[in-house]
Amino acid sequence: MDSNGRAHKILAVYFWLIVLFLLLPIFVVIPMSLTAGDLLRFPPEDWGLRWYREFFASHSWVQATWLSVKIAVIASLLATATGTLTVIALDRRDLPLRSALLHFVSSPLIIPHVFLAVGVFVLAVKLRLTNNEYIVAGAHAAVTLPFIVLIVGSALKGVDRNIERAARVLGAGPVRAFRTATLPSLIPSMLAGATLSFFISFDELIISQFLLSSQETLPMKIWADVRLELKPTVAAVSSLLIIVSAVAIIGAEVLRRRMGPPSSKSTV
Repeated sequence: MDSNGRAHKILAVYFWLIVLFLLLPIFVVIPMSLTAGDLLRFPPEDWGLRWYREFFASHSWVQATWLSVKIAVIASLLATATGTLTVIALDRRDLPLRSALLHFVSSPLIIPHVFLAVGVFVLAVKLRLTNNEYIVAGAHAAVTLPFIVLIVGSALKGVDRNIERAARVLGAGPVRAFRTATLPSLIPSMLAGATLSFFISFDELIISQFLLSSQETLPMKIWADVRLELKPTVAAVSSLLIIVSAVAIIGAEVLRRRMGPPSSKSTV
């Protein structure tokens, strides 16, 4: 076997070890969620859906889930719209300090969330807007904005600008030329970014802990439950989140493939 063949096999083994490491918690959590007992055990002694029923029957768990969904939807829409407009502005306009602006927009990727949470909390106290779910959604949108900029920005670099120029030559205005020639090419990446943004917001704990006091998001509820009384409900909730995340990612990928190559759908 030559050196290329050995390197290929080593990389393949390394890849599958990483995949196994990432999947190992799933193989533990899902069986634990199916216990019929009162305690978390692996493997369970008795099997059943008791703790899934407990989750759906609990008003506090369902309320926390809906609050997380509401905040994540608002944050996702806000981040997708803002991030897409930011990418277009940075691409189309010869802005001064463009590189500095791009680094500023991407800064939430490297700044610890606890610092962002403290800053937003101080601002919310000044404005008397603490315990406001829309402020939480705005803070979550700021955290997810860099991902939208990276994903949509990469897609925009692959768009053929000649199609939009041709639309302008044929008489379309700037808005119509962008809407019909460029925007369809960006929609798959916008959907992918919105999906990623939703789940990042849904999973965010630190900022929510700072800004919410009389309400709980699902991660806050899980954190409180783990600290006070570790019940198998946590495993059931985690399993549901894994399933929903997997379905959403697969759905987004199927939708992206059905939309076809970006440029082929562009019409004027």
